[in-house]
Amino acid sequence: MSPPESDPPEIPLSGGTANSGRVVRIGDQVARPAHPQSRTVASFLQHLQSALGNSVPAALGYDDLGRQRLRYVPGQAVMAPHSSWAFSDALLVQVADLQCRLHAAAESFVVPDDPVWAVTAGDYFPHEATGDLVCHNDLCMSNVIVDESDTTAVVGVIDFDYCRPVDRRFDIAVAARHWVPFGMVHGDALPDGLDRVARFALFCNRHGLSEDDRSVVIGLAISFLDKALVNVRSLADNGGVGFQQLLAGGYEATNRATTEWLNTHRSQLSLAT
Repeated sequence: MSPPESDPPEIPLSGGTANSGRVVRIGDQVARPAHPQSRTVASFLQHLQSALGNSVPAALGYDDLGRQRLRYVPGQAVMAPHSSWAFSDALLVQVADLQCRLHAAAESFVVPDDPVWAVTAGDYFPHEATGDLVCHNDLCMSNVIVDESDTTAVVGVIDFDYCRPVDRRFDIAVAARHWVPFGMVHGDALPDGLDRVARFALFCNRHGLSEDDRSVVIGLAISFLDKALVNVRSLADNGGVGFQQLLAGGYEATNRATTEWLNTHRSQLSLAT
């Protein structure tokens, strides 16, 4: 009898802030730390699978080490330092369209009894974000997976740890903050000539947002950034390595500069078509 095949090696995956250094790929699966909200997240992922298939990771339970197991979404994460293709209008449109599909699929999701949502230091969610639609709420660049042979083609989205019911415009605000973007992304300088007002209009147009909606999105983005200052500091103080690295990379200055840019361009952003 031939000896049993050994398990595939564990390959560390880069990206992520809250789980930095603790996510690995094992063959066609991902193992990552389990959290109190993981079972509720798994229920949401199971629902999304029916509409979006492999665009979202399938929840596969837990391993002997207590880690959550998920189906690996093949492709390339949009990671820093960012290549110029990460800021193409074609990719921006694909991200907005995927977010629209997520929102449409979530409308029929029945939240399980006694759900558990992520608890975040400093409250990640502004009170104005309250709503009824379960959204991703962290559609940053590193959580989007693109085709390795066509970087304008979005194939999936990962890391649903922060999903919970919100006003969908909050989910849009968080995504736009990273993808328009409203400020530097992980310290990267923005490409020369990037028209962020036009890109915000393009992103909002894909979502069918009115002028009033766009104004709300901008306000939510500012509130989110204000909360994030408290959130990141607290998580860093509590030993979060990824958050410590964010602060060391100048996060606080970037956050304040982003808020200033939003306040300066608020009227242009709301009216741009």
